[in-house]
Amino acid sequence: MFKGLLDKFRKGTTLDYEEAKELASDQDVKVRQEVAEHPRAQPEILYFLATDKVASVRAAIANNSATPRLADVLLTKDVDEVVRSQLAAKISKLAPGLSANEVDKLRRMTYEALETLARDQAVKVRQIVAETLKDMADAPPDVIRHLAEDTELVVCAPVLENSPVLTERDLIQIINLNPTDGALSAISKRASLSDEVMEELFASNDSAAVAGLLGNGSVSIKEDLLERICDKSRTVKALQDPLVHRPTLPKGVALRLADFVADHLIKALLNRKDLDPVTAAAVREEVSWRLDQAAEKEAAATTETPYSKAQRLHENGELAPSMVESALKAGQKEYAIAALAVLAGKSVAAVEKIATAENAKAVVSLCWKAGLEPESILIMQKRFGAIKPPSVLKPKNGGFPLSDDEMDWLLEFFGD
Repeated sequence: MFKGLLDKFRKGTTLDYEEAKELASDQDVKVRQEVAEHPRAQPEILYFLATDKVASVRAAIANNSATPRLADVLLTKDVDEVVRSQLAAKISKLAPGLSANEVDKLRRMTYEALETLARDQAVKVRQIVAETLKDMADAPPDVIRHLAEDTELVVCAPVLENSPVLTERDLIQIINLNPTDGALSAISKRASLSDEVMEELFASNDSAAVAGLLGNGSVSIKEDLLERICDKSRTVKALQDPLVHRPTLPKGVALRLADFVADHLIKALLNRKDLDPVTAAAVREEVSWRLDQAAEKEAAATTETPYSKAQRLHENGELAPSMVESALKAGQKEYAIAALAVLAGKSVAAVEKIATAENAKAVVSLCWKAGLEPESILIMQKRFGAIKPPSVLKPKNGGFPLSDDEMDWLLEFFGD
């Protein structure tokens, strides 16, 4: 009799309720599990098996798409994590379009099951929900936000990095909540980020997240923000590598990096293909200056003064006017003064007098005499002559703003 029922069931023949219940109550676990897995088993029988004492049977019920939703809701509280994990994988796939305000009874129960699983005590269960929902454009917003704020990285990261449901406001709120370690890095890897969110990531002082942002080639970072990140990388060395390897770098950022980037990153900076020829040349010159300085420091100790060094380089044809600006950027004002004196044929005392006179015309005249380019007078007035912005003279028609006679007279006024 029993074997006949089982054969009928396996062949897909519909059994009446009493016949199916007999199979579902069989002492053999394999028989009960076979019933629990069957896609055409009666809903009442599947609900009955949802309370089976054997976890593998309940797991089969959790995995069965024919299981009535009421049984699914029951299984969200199952004591076995494997059962709840099977259920999470099934229910999460039904998430599109669900909301907390469902009127339809079946959809409301589906949402309740999903929400319960998203708050499950087992990390594995919550992770399954997060991994399934992470790319869904119409996943329930409340569930997505809860997963995004999860304290376990394996749960929150997939959603923070991928979910299109999260808004700019959601992301900023999460950043300001001081979430679990790694959460901000997940946000920094999103395919699209607004300027406001990127500003918040930078303000968080999470260097790993900022490094992740720099490594994210799909987002466009404003030049102003890149410059501030560059300045921060002087002390936060972990930001230098992703900065150097950023797909595109503005001219100003590349030049700043050349001034201080770690030695092992210099080659990568010099090999960038996105820099225009003028910028690339300026970067090479800055790096060359740095390398020269490093080589000299590693050499045997010497008593050579800044002025005698400038003279030696000048005699060897190696003292370029651009080195003055490079020295100032490196904080080597004494050497800059010496180089200016040699290049302009003036005494160190005369150059020092101009440096402290706060006279824009005198600084411009000295730059002209030393062979510096007209565009360099802006930074020279600021860093060398300490000229206040309202008094700064600008190049005129690509040249110096003063006549040669006037500049000669000014230099004579300040002495030899």
